[in-house]
Formats: sequence, C-alpha cells, structure tokens
Amino acid sequence: MKSRPNVALIVETSVIYGRQILQGISRYMRSVGGWSVFLDERELLAPPPDWLLDWDGDGVICRSTTPELAERLRNRGLPLVDMNDRFGPLGSPRISSDMYAIGRMAAEHLLERGFRNIAFCGFQGELWSEQRMAGAVQVIGGQGRFHKPFETPFGGLRERRWQDERDCIAEWLRELPRPLGVIACNDQRGHHVLEACRVLGVATPEEVAVVGVDNAETVCDLCDPPLSSVVPDAERVGYEAAALLDRLMAGSVRQFEDRLIAPKGVVTRQSTDVTAIADPAIARAVQFIRMQACAGIGVDDVLASIPISRSVLERGFRKHLGHSPHDEIRRARLKRVKQLLSETDWPLERVASAAGYKHPEYLIVQFKRVVGMTPNAWRRSAVAATT
Repeated sequence: MKSRPNVALIVETSVIYGRQILQGISRYMRSVGGWSVFLDERELLAPPPDWLLDWDGDGVICRSTTPELAERLRNRGLPLVDMNDRFGPLGSPRISSDMYAIGRMAAEHLLERGFRNIAFCGFQGELWSEQRMAGAVQVIGGQGRFHKPFETPFGGLRERRWQDERDCIAEWLRELPRPLGVIACNDQRGHHVLEACRVLGVATPEEVAVVGVDNAETVCDLCDPPLSSVVPDAERVGYEAAALLDRLMAGSVRQFEDRLIAPKGVVTRQSTDVTAIADPAIARAVQFIRMQACAGIGVDDVLASIPISRSVLERGFRKHLGHSPHDEIRRARLKRVKQLLSETDWPLERVASAAGYKHPEYLIVQFKRVVGMTPNAWRRSAVAATT
C-alpha cells in the first residue's frame, strides 16, 4: 500500500485569510486523496519550526516564506509552494492573491458610489499593502483624485498606544476633502479609520465611506458602522496551492510558476452603503435605480419618484456619473445577471426575469454587446475560474 505524502502546512490560523486557505487545501485533499500533514496554530509572522530544514518530508506549503528559507529549501530539493505576500516571487512556485486586483476592486466600489476624492490607509513597508494601493491608483486615474495616503509600520501597534495611532489617522482625515472614500489595506485598518471618524464626529458613510479587505466578518461587524470589505478568493488560493504541490511532488512541474488569484467581489455593509453625489436629487435617483432596477423600471419610473425634469436628470447623471440614467439601469441589471450566473444554476429565462428583463433574448443581445460574450459563455468561464 502506497504511503501518504508527508506535507508541512506553514499557514497562519490566527486570521480568516489563513483559515480559508486551509479550507481550500482540505477541499483538494478530500477530492484527490489525503496527505499526512503537519499543522500548528500560528500567527502569520511566526517563524517556521526549527526542524523544517532537517525534516524528511515530501513537500511544504508556506505563507511565511522568506528569501533565505526559500533558498535553503530549494538547496535541499524539498518541493515548496510559496504563498508569501511580503516579498513577492522568490524563485519557487508561488500562488497568491492578486493584490493589484484587490486594490482595483476597492477603488471601483467607491467610484461606483460617486466618490471622487479617494485616499488609502495602509501599512508602511508591506508589499501587499503597497500593491493594493497601486491597484487602486490604476483605477482612479482621471475618474477622481487620489490623496496622500496614511501609512505606519505593520507591527507598530504592539509598540505604541492604540489611541495615538487613532489620533494620527484622525489628523490625516481632518485635512482631506469630503465626501471622501477611504480604501483600508485590510479590515483591521478599516476599523482604525472608522474609529478615527467617530472621534472626529464625522458622519459615516455620508461624509467618509470606508472599504476594507479580507471580509473578516467578526471584525467587520464589530465596526461602527459595519465595514464593507473586498473578498479575496483565499479558499481557491489554498486549493490551487495544494494542486500545485501535488504536481511538484510527482515531479511533473519543471519550471517556475507564479499564479495570482483574483478577488471574488465586495460585501457591502453600512460603511459604504451610500451614493456620494453632491446633488441630493441625483443621489436619490441613483439610489432608487440601484434598489429597483431589477423590478423592471425605466427612466419614467425614476422621474415619477424624483420630482425633476428629464433634462435635469440626464444632465445630472452625465455630470456626476459620466453616463445616462438608462445606462445606470442597465449596469445595475447586468451586475445582478453576473451574480446569478455565477452563484446559481438557474436557466437563462429565470435569470433574465430576476434581473428585470422581460425577454431573455434581449438580455443575450445586451449582455454580449457590453461584456463581449454570451451569458452562457460567461457562466462557463466563471465556473471554470472557481474550480
């Protein structure tokens, strides 16, 4: 009987991201056969066990990989899948979340809500934080203004008082224009920003909207108001890392591989549940569309709910959003279509009805014109990306 491979999982259990990675690894193991694994409860920055370099094992999946550790494991010939996000590629096969895509998704979330002044609160000298900020800057471009970020060392809160950090963030926020959208590099940082807003007496999300990263539900729900958050696909990161290690241990991978996994989406909570538009009538119209688009409304229904003329409505949308009310209705419906295609196995007729389309044929035409492929083709690609 063939013995099970001996695998060391050097993955943090202290935060949701690491635990979801482990869920993905577990899912892979259940689907193809088990390993004999070493796993201990650990923090992200905890060093690997001292015995790892002398261990007679078959493979390692490691989140806390350093350049030195990667080199020493390579010299030993021990198969390693690197999952670090502090140093970038280290010459070993690597699977990681796409930090740039996470930053872009956070920025898009705020831009969709009409925020044009956007800032970033991160951690100094942390590659993952810097890449998330760079991704946000890529998206903002000419659509808004990116303001000076706030950054302090990642481990600094163990060395200085929390109140001092909060007050420094408050001073930073005090100097920025409003309405303001803030991208926090993770949910912990999002909590810091919301606490600083509370100290300042700033209305959230009306004056300052905040979006974090990781969707750590306990942290997000403890925030006041609850924190919106980008959701990395950590479980898929773990699954792909396990599949790659299996290939490495079988000797079927002969070249360096560095794969980035896109985030899943944004969970919207109260901290960004607002439309940042200075014109109250246009803001109400946008909110009405986003709430009712899938009920089959048209522009006439918007005008019936907001007492302004069609010309004022059209000019206001062009000014604040850069497109027409009809375009906003279409965007909201197609967003719902994508969600239903990726999350359900509903037939297209049911998807169309749930998204406010009377005829699935019209949905197909509109979807292909905007997205560049049919709904069924998009669904197949979305399913393939998650398996």
